[in-house]
Amino acid sequence: MVFFLWGLVLPKASIARVAALALATSWIVEFAQFIQAPWLVALRSTTIGHLILGSTFHAPDLVAYTVGVGLGAGLERALRGKIQKETKQP
Repeated sequence: MVFFLWGLVLPKASIARVAALALATSWIVEFAQFIQAPWLVALRSTTIGHLILGSTFHAPDLVAYTVGVGLGAGLERALRGKIQKETKQP
């Protein structure tokens, strides 16, 4: 989802740049769960805050984010290649 959102924000960016931004964003959000500032805890207690920011650090999530971004980048590369192939045919 983060890969998709960065792709919407930066439609002319390379796949590698979008993937790097998506991975950095995901990892920052995950590591930010160590921060327990009262305002951040209050934000996380809301439904939308919990869905976006999570609540507790979980190391396996880092692997899941990396795999997800890799899948998103691979799908994007495949779709771009297919589109380019179709536009070149007479």
